[in-house]
Amino acid sequence: MGFQSIVHGRIVINNDLIDARRIIESLGNDEWILRTEMFGQGVSRVTYYEDPVISFGATYKQIEYHWAEFILKFENLLRQFDFDTAKIQLETEIMGTYNFFWKSKKYGRNDFKENEKLIEVEEWFFGFGNRSRWGTLESDLQEEEIFELENFKYPVILE
Repeated sequence: MGFQSIVHGRIVINNDLIDARRIIESLGNDEWILRTEMFGQGVSRVTYYEDPVISFGATYKQIEYHWAEFILKFENLLRQFDFDTAKIQLETEIMGTYNFFWKSKKYGRNDFKENEKLIEVEEWFFGFGNRSRWGTLESDLQEEEIFELENFKYPVILE
């Protein structure tokens, strides 16, 4: 049978929600990791809140054993969006709950302090743990909050 995992999160889009919707629609529903049907489409018109949010969520059978593949596919999706920040929460039945965060280098704050424990790559900053909307740690990052199953390391590099 296997254990159930739940993945949910959000992507804050900077401006082009129409383009973001087109990208989500292009995913289709044949792929098992990222599918159109798991995404909310955001607000349908501009509101007094400037940045639309796309939400997503799905249940999986032990996705944590395929987490590197999931992250690579998610980051390929992020590369297509004009996004500010993204968050994922992975809830596993046995191993606990993990939080993942991305902050695009295109917008806003890029002067994170060392104690924020963000990993800088070419396109964005990445971090584990409970983080604010802007990427700062909400609580001290604990060793057990860093996902390491199946030798997962960030940045993900497939061998």
